[in-house]
Amino acid sequence: MKLYTKAYALIIIILVQSVTVVLLTNQLFINMLSNAIITYQYSYPLAFILNLLAISAFFSIYYILRFLHAERESIIKLNHSREVIDALQGQKHDFNNHLSLIAGMLQVGQPEKALEYIFHISQKVDEVFSVSKIKNIEIAATLCRKCAIAESKGITVELDVGTSLENLKIDSMELCKVLFNLLDNAIYELEHCDEETKILTIDIEEHEQMYCIAIGNSYPVLSPDLYDKIFEPRYTTKEGEDHGYGLSIVKQIVEKNKGRITVESYESVGTIFTVFLPQKNG
Repeated sequence: MKLYTKAYALIIIILVQSVTVVLLTNQLFINMLSNAIITYQYSYPLAFILNLLAISAFFSIYYILRFLHAERESIIKLNHSREVIDALQGQKHDFNNHLSLIAGMLQVGQPEKALEYIFHISQKVDEVFSVSKIKNIEIAATLCRKCAIAESKGITVELDVGTSLENLKIDSMELCKVLFNLLDNAIYELEHCDEETKILTIDIEEHEQMYCIAIGNSYPVLSPDLYDKIFEPRYTTKEGEDHGYGLSIVKQIVEKNKGRITVESYESVGTIFTVFLPQKNG
């Protein structure tokens, strides 16, 4: 039996015991059952103490539930932290390969090629470590994980983070759900297109007490008459069932948190979804 199942079973037992004690020490209830079952009457001091203990059990249950919730949140954060560590270990492995390649270029007398490669890698390093600006570990882990998945599918990721997101008003797990859906859609479209150049762009900035999160994919280009339709439930370009709900869920979450989402699409640029979310006051 899992820990949470045991904990909830214990809570139910405590709850039943507490309710039973309250009923058995209540004089009116005893009088109702006196002819059938109970003939004993508690003294007032004893009944008061028993009721007090029963009521305290309800407070114990409340705090147990709070502790369980806090533990679950801690486990989620720990799992996300592990994902960040795995992503960083993967980057370390890649950097070692880059250094070996640069050393090889220098050994064969190609310093110009080595310098060009260094400039290219330094740009990628800036993009990778820009995620470290984000204070929220769940969001940082989500971005690291999705960027790694995109790159493993041959997609070029252009990441620019210009804010720490420390004044988020939206719940971080809800924002992660928004990012998951938008990034999954972008990666799916790029993975299944025939274009040679596949670019995923992620820009996170803040402006006038609003956070602006723009996620773009270089393919496909949407016609303007689809801008509203793509947010309707069950509209999808994916094959199979159980698709077409991602963008409608995103819109619901964003609007529930007093934000808004827009879509733009241009030739030679692609499609860009921009989420605007308000910051905390003060």
